Amino acid sequence: MKKNIDWTQEFNTLMDHLSKKKNESINDLEELKKKVVLKIDSRLDNLYQRRDYILEVLTKKNELRRHKMGVWRKFIRTNFWISIAYIFSMPFIYMMIIPGIFMHVLLEIYHQICFRIYRIPLVNPKEYFIFDRRHLPHLNWFEKFNCFYCSYYNCLSSYLQEIVGRTERFWCPIKHAKRMENPHAHYGKFVDYSDAENLRKEWKELRQFKELKK
Repeated sequence: MKKNIDWTQEFNTLMDHLSKKKNESINDLEELKKKVVLKIDSRLDNLYQRRDYILEVLTKKNELRRHKMGVWRKFIRTNFWISIAYIFSMPFIYMMIIPGIFMHVLLEIYHQICFRIYRIPLVNPKEYFIFDRRHLPHLNWFEKFNCFYCSYYNCLSSYLQEIVGRTERFWCPIKHAKRMENPHAHYGKFVDYSDAENLRKEWKELRQFKELKK
């Protein structure tokens, strides 16, 4: 009789455990569903915004073209001394493309090799390198080129910040004692400067990059 009671208790315990696991799994699925829906909604919003932007540009194309100014016309209309200053500064501006490309190549080598070794999620460059100002009909070719040049460097800077941010999160996710200006996206998740008690536990969690893998 005692064995039957023990067996019944074990069975009930097992059923309670399975029921608890089932509820946890359902909750996890619901949470995952919410995240997927939010992500899809966000992507749809971006697509609608892009569609509206493209339609606006196409609709106003002729109107925008009236504001276009040729390179030489703009140069003549600009103050003489300012034009001379622009010409003088050009070599110093455009020669920066050499170290920029060199840094980009080395960064990508590190990114592709080391992130795979550490199992850090790779950064998608398409989310950072955006060159859409070339479609604006009111810019001349030289202005479009300058927009491309500025976009490249600023996008590269954002791409670099995300890569080094994930690297810092993996190797040293500790906040500084002093306040930082414009920290990267991962900095807010870091452990407080003197929180030695939770450092190891949170460090291990942060290295999983769970929110990037879902």
